[in-house]
Amino acid sequence: MNATTIYSEIQTALRQGQRIAVATVVKTAGAAPCGVGSKMMVRTDGTVAGSFAGPQTNGTVIQKALQALHDGQSLLTHIHLDADQGEAVGSCGATLEVFFEVLRPEPRLIIAGAGYVAQALAKLASTLDFRIVVIDDRRDLADPQMFSEKVQLTFGDIPQSIHELEPDESSWIVIVTRGHHLDMDALRAALASRAAYIGMIGSTGKVKQIFKNLLKEGIAYERLAEVHATIGLDLGAETPDEIALSIAAEMVMVRKKATGAQLKTLHTLLENSSIGSA
Repeated sequence: MNATTIYSEIQTALRQGQRIAVATVVKTAGAAPCGVGSKMMVRTDGTVAGSFAGPQTNGTVIQKALQALHDGQSLLTHIHLDADQGEAVGSCGATLEVFFEVLRPEPRLIIAGAGYVAQALAKLASTLDFRIVVIDDRRDLADPQMFSEKVQLTFGDIPQSIHELEPDESSWIVIVTRGHHLDMDALRAALASRAAYIGMIGSTGKVKQIFKNLLKEGIAYERLAEVHATIGLDLGAETPDEIALSIAAEMVMVRKKATGAQLKTLHTLLENSSIGSA
């Protein structure tokens, strides 16, 4: 497989929201069957694009790539090709120095619920470089006419759909379903994932009750403390559009590791300079 085809496969996988590892030969020693710059792409299910040598060597590459994907870290390693296995060109074998790079797709926003707040948030978040997935079990709301073509709609059981989407470190989950019990079920499913951000809408009383129930089920306090609930920044939001704005603002704050503090500086400048005196 040539380089153009490999790069095409990589771009396709990332567009489809897949995490992948790209193995690149950076150095060779001995009678290597592939040159520096040769690449293999490995998906999380172990399927590949490209090849370095025979099945034994490729199998080792896949194993190392899956480990890199599991750890979420790139790595550099050496892979020896035994001449007795017929995968090296000559009789002395060869060694490949291979760099494994873990690539992630752009962040994915999973919105549990397709009501008014979800519709407003999907519209706003589409400008923030998220791939958006909206889940609902109500056919009248999981309707393409309610959302832009950029939104992937999933119709079905909400907690089960969250599990099936396999949220990872590049996934963000916002829970805005229609009721207390469904919010709790969705949160339980979200907490079983590796999502980078989990937020849930609701009053302080509702959030406390859901947390108490999940604590009784054995979910760790430390894990619940990571949940953004009640979700959003305090903007005094009341309408769906305002609530969506407060949620999106918090998401940007978390993504940028910012404080959410006001940027107003005029008062400080007036106090600490001669601007206000004359």
